[in-house]
Amino acid sequence: MALKLDRSRLGLVIALVAALVVALAVVGYLALRPSSGADTESSANGNTVSGTTNGVVDPPVTAKPQVIVPLASTAPAPSAAGIAASLAGPLSNPSLGDLSAYIIDPLTDTVLMDRNATTPQAPASTMKLLTGVAVLSKLDPQSRLVTKVVQGDAPGTIVFVGGGDVTLSARTAGTGTVYDGAAHVSQLAQQVLAAGVKVDKIVLDTTYWTGDDFAAGWQQIDIGSEKEAGYTTHMSPLMVDGDRYRPAIRDSGRTGDPAMTAGRALALALGVPNAEIVADGQAADGATVLAQVSSQPIAVLLAQALENSDNLLAEALAREVSRAMGGAASFEGAKASLLIVLEEQGFDTTGVTIADASGLSTLAKVPTRLLAQILATAVKSTDGGLRDLLVGLPVAGATGTLRERFDAPESIAGRGWIRAKTGSLGGGSVVATYALAGVVLDVDGRMLAFAFVSTNVDQKTTRPAQDQLAATLRGCGCA
Repeated sequence: MALKLDRSRLGLVIALVAALVVALAVVGYLALRPSSGADTESSANGNTVSGTTNGVVDPPVTAKPQVIVPLASTAPAPSAAGIAASLAGPLSNPSLGDLSAYIIDPLTDTVLMDRNATTPQAPASTMKLLTGVAVLSKLDPQSRLVTKVVQGDAPGTIVFVGGGDVTLSARTAGTGTVYDGAAHVSQLAQQVLAAGVKVDKIVLDTTYWTGDDFAAGWQQIDIGSEKEAGYTTHMSPLMVDGDRYRPAIRDSGRTGDPAMTAGRALALALGVPNAEIVADGQAADGATVLAQVSSQPIAVLLAQALENSDNLLAEALAREVSRAMGGAASFEGAKASLLIVLEEQGFDTTGVTIADASGLSTLAKVPTRLLAQILATAVKSTDGGLRDLLVGLPVAGATGTLRERFDAPESIAGRGWIRAKTGSLGGGSVVATYALAGVVLDVDGRMLAFAFVSTNVDQKTTRPAQDQLAATLRGCGCA
């Protein structure tokens, strides 16, 4: 995934190399996915996957492989006493609210801090770490999601078939969106027009997903509006730009009617803005394919979901996991699949309540310990599997949801050295939660995994207080 950074942040990205290094001598190098290898012809979930022989139009892959040399395993080991001494001051900050914290040394699995970490907490968007485990465990990282236009049952009728790609863009090809490298509706329109098809009716097929389109514990206010921020929409496998009013703004409000909005976008691109659009249709088996485009590879989509804390992408990917495991592409299927995968991977799921794949639900509960253990496992992974979970995590002070953080004197030392998933949830009648879970290289050259979850928080001061905790770990030298 391409990172667009100004010069003042460029040095922070250089430090990213250190933040990704794993303190295991047995690891020779780490190739960050997606690789530059050829695409496969099929994915674990049975979707058509793009390539040069199947006619799918591939958007460019913007992520480039990188090679990282490991740290020596002889770096001084931190101790629980050293960690406690270093964090004593920052931990006394009342802005941390009711804090649950867990810190672990991945090299030795030594627990360095356990503060109320087994009590289930609202994970907020750190739930996406659990989703990432499932995606990396069950999906081909090079597979893609395919959107099609097929011939309808009458002349002039076409069917717009959603394939779960929420990144498909209605903007002109080459125009930036939240999702770098996304496929465009204009590419579909060009193929339909090239086939000589005259369109007067567009049928929308959203049968790729099933079940409810809004999760229990989600709030309608989170859809937003043209003037208010939005964080989700009604789930549909057919949508454009994550249903945003403003496709280049991450937290833009959503239309709330994603399939119809996508249908109108296709009509405009075809030059028939007054075409009839029919919701809740279905393509006939074996219908002639008039056009199709593919998403970025699954690996890139996961990185985008983590970096920008994109709720819709997380939900879409979780449904792909469920399909790959033979389950339903629904909230219920995704919830069951995520829990099964965590148990297969050997994680203790005691106290885990999965309500969605994104963490937007107020009903989800996850022990803070599990968040840190997932990250520690990713650090230790030597086979490319869960290691790729670290790739999409925002870099402190440089990218994604951490771009504007770690700028206070107490936390600036963490800039460029910390990669972490953020989380925020609630307000009003809901108990507010802020979370930060990630990895940091301490000054002794030792990688640490941490998770902090604060409830009953202060909107202005809790995040800086959590940033200070993480930055203190960077400067710790806590042997």
